[in-house]
Amino acid sequence: MTSKRIYTGFDLIKLIAAVGIIAIHTHAPFLNVAGRLGVPFFAIVSGFLFFNHYQQLTNAEEQRSYLRKFCKRIFFLYAIWQVIYIPIAIHQFRVIMASLKGFSVKNLMIYVIDFIFPAVYNAQGVDLTKDANGWGPSWYLLASIVAMPVFIFLLKIFRNHVIPVLLLCLFIEIFIILSDEFGSITHLEPIFNHTFLRLLIYFCLGYILVKYNEQIKAWPQQRSIVFFALLFCLFFAENLLVHFYSGTYTTEEIITTVPTGFMLAVVAINFQPKLTHPVQVRNLSTFLYCFQIWPIVVLEKLLEIVSLKGQYILLFILVMLVSLVAAYIYEWLCKRFNWGFLKYMV
Repeated sequence: MTSKRIYTGFDLIKLIAAVGIIAIHTHAPFLNVAGRLGVPFFAIVSGFLFFNHYQQLTNAEEQRSYLRKFCKRIFFLYAIWQVIYIPIAIHQFRVIMASLKGFSVKNLMIYVIDFIFPAVYNAQGVDLTKDANGWGPSWYLLASIVAMPVFIFLLKIFRNHVIPVLLLCLFIEIFIILSDEFGSITHLEPIFNHTFLRLLIYFCLGYILVKYNEQIKAWPQQRSIVFFALLFCLFFAENLLVHFYSGTYTTEEIITTVPTGFMLAVVAINFQPKLTHPVQVRNLSTFLYCFQIWPIVVLEKLLEIVSLKGQYILLFILVMLVSLVAAYIYEWLCKRFNWGFLKYMV
C-alpha cells in the first residue's frame, strides 16, 4: 500500500505539461514537441492518484462508489466547460452541416458522433470532425470517463494480474503508433487517437506505479532523471525524424512516447518541490487545459486581421497571457462568490 501524501512534483509538472499542450495548439515550434508528453503525463498521474486510493478500498461497493465519483467529477468538469464553448459548438454545427450538404437525420447522427469524438484526424492530418463540440481538448475528459471503467474491467477479467492487461494495452498502443507515426507507410487511419483506447496504456502505467510504489520510490532520483533525460532526447529526435520523412512535426504517439512519459512520472513521484499553494498550482493546470481554445480562436482571428497570421510564438505568448489573466479572475471569483459551479471548473 502507498501512504497518503501530496505529490507536489505531480502538481508542478502537470502545470508545465498544460503549458506544453497550449504550445501544441498554438503550433509554437519546439515547445509543441515537448508538449506531446502532456497528455501521457496527465493520464499516468490520473491513474496513479486514482489507484493510490482505490486499491486501499477492500469493499467492492466502496470501490464502485469511488469509480462513480471519479467519472462523475470528470463529467461535471466537461459539462461546465461545454456550456462555455456553446457559441463555438453552434458555429461548428453549422460548418459540419454545410460540409454534409444540409441538415438531415443522418447528418445529425454524424454530428452526434463527431460531438463525442471532436478531435479525430485521418492519416493526412485532415480534421474529420471539425472539433464538433467546440473544444478539441475535451476528448481527454470523455476518453477518461470510458477508459477507467474499461481498465478496471480488464483487471477483473485477468484476476488483477497486470501483465496480461499490460500486454493487451501495448498491443493497442502498437496499433495506434502504426496508424499515427507510420500512417504514411501503413495507410491506417489514426481514428483511435482521441478515444479511450489511447488512454488504457497510461492508466495501466499509473496502476503499475501504485502496485510497485515502494520499489520505485527506492530508485535513486539521480538515476531516474538521467534515464528520463536520455529518453527525452530520443523522443525529441524521433519527432524530428518523423517530421523529416513525413512532414508531420508533432505526432500524437511515437515509439518513445510511452517510456518517456512513464519515466517522467517516475521522476515526478520522488520530486517534492516546496509549493506554497499546491492546490492552486493543480487547479491552474486544469484551468489552462480547458480554457485555452477561446483565446486561441479569438487571437488567431485578430492576428490574421493585423497581417500577423503564422506568428506562432507570438500567438503562444498572447494565449498564455490571456489564460493566466483569466485564471486570476477565476480565482478571484471563487474567493468572492460561493457559486457552486465554479468548483467543477478545475
